[in-house]
Order: sequence, then structure tokens, then C-alpha cells
Amino acid sequence: MDIVKFFPFAVIILFIILLPIYIHAEKHGGFKKATTIKLILSGLCSVCALLGFALGGTNFDCLNILVVLALVCALFGDYFLQFIRLDAKKFNIGIICFALTQIFLIIYLIARHGISWQEFVMTAVIAVGVLILMVKQKWQLGSAQAPLSVYTVLLAFMTSKAILALFSSNGITLSVILMAAGAALFLLSDLLLGIWNYNTGKRIHANMNWITYFCAILLIALSISPLPGL
Repeated sequence: MDIVKFFPFAVIILFIILLPIYIHAEKHGGFKKATTIKLILSGLCSVCALLGFALGGTNFDCLNILVVLALVCALFGDYFLQFIRLDAKKFNIGIICFALTQIFLIIYLIARHGISWQEFVMTAVIAVGVLILMVKQKWQLGSAQAPLSVYTVLLAFMTSKAILALFSSNGITLSVILMAAGAALFLLSDLLLGIWNYNTGKRIHANMNWITYFCAILLIALSISPLPGL
């Protein structure tokens, strides 16, 4: 069991080492190198979740497979999103992959915490906020408008569910906190991605997107890992 308890910390250490290497590669290493490191980072989070699911021991929970599936979809999405400014068709496939990520997480959160009207209100507030940002910055979505619209609603609902789970009758656990933090960072990362891709094009926004996104999926993976307190 000591080894099982250690592996999430090993993942965190590898993550801390690889993330700055990836950010540097995006600017100086070329497309192939950056994509390879990105997939290693994303795959690391998927493996972390898978091991957390498989090695749960007495805490084994079949619902956790939904989080694993969500992160596997994100892994595929990470590959296709590398073509964000190169191939519109592949970019749209990436959006679909991430939409599946949100669907699996939503199913997981509903099964774990139920559903309430407050989540729909919060979803509407988030969606309207995103729409205001898009209009203000004059985002031109092109062929991605339809899939991005659906994805935004799914992301807003997943984020709402994860955050409001902090106030559910099930009580606050480290797992719930990690999932809520991961969901919030996921939303923030996609907002930063949109700002970079459709408005500023500044490297700082791209860097912030990568940092918040990978921290998001790491926290989501760790939420089902055998950390102390989970």
C-alpha cells in the first residue's frame, strides 16, 4: 500500500518537471516535439487516474472509471487541438473529444452528488458571461461555432456541478475539493485559449492556458487517486 500511496506524488513530481519543458517546446522546440511532450503530460494524468481507479483497494469505486474515460478523451483532444490554427477539421474533432470529456465528468458528478436547480442557474450565468466575453472581443468562430457552443454549455454545467458539490449534503472531502478546483481551472483554461486564439494571439495567454489546463486535468486525476484523506 505504501507504493500505491506514493505514485500520485511521483506523478506530481514528473508533472512539475515536464510542464515548463512543454511550454518551452511550444515556443522553441517545433510542432512535433511540443506535441509529443504535450501528449506525455496528458497521458501521465490519464495513467494517474487509471491507477487510482484500479488500485483503490478497499476504496474501490466503479464510478471512478468515468473520470478515467474523461481524461482519455482529453488525451485525444489534446492531440487534435494542436492543429487549432492549422486544420479546422482536426480542431473540430478536438472540440468533440473535449465535449465527451465534459459529458463523462457530468455523469460522474450527477451519480456522485445528484442534481439541483442551482446548477442550471450557475450554468446560465457562466454561459452568459462567456457570451459577453466573446461579443466584446469579437471572436470569429467560423466552422467551430456550433461545436464550441455545445461544448461551452457542457463545460459550464460540469464546472457548476463540481463547484456546487462543495455545498452538497455529502460533505466536503479532499476528493470533492480537488475536483472543484480542477473544474474551475478547466473553465479558466478554455477562456484563456479563446482569448489567445480569437483575440490577442499573445504568448502569455497561451502559456497561461497550458498551465491552467494541465493543472486542471492533474487535479481531476488526483481526485480519484489514493492520496491521504481521499
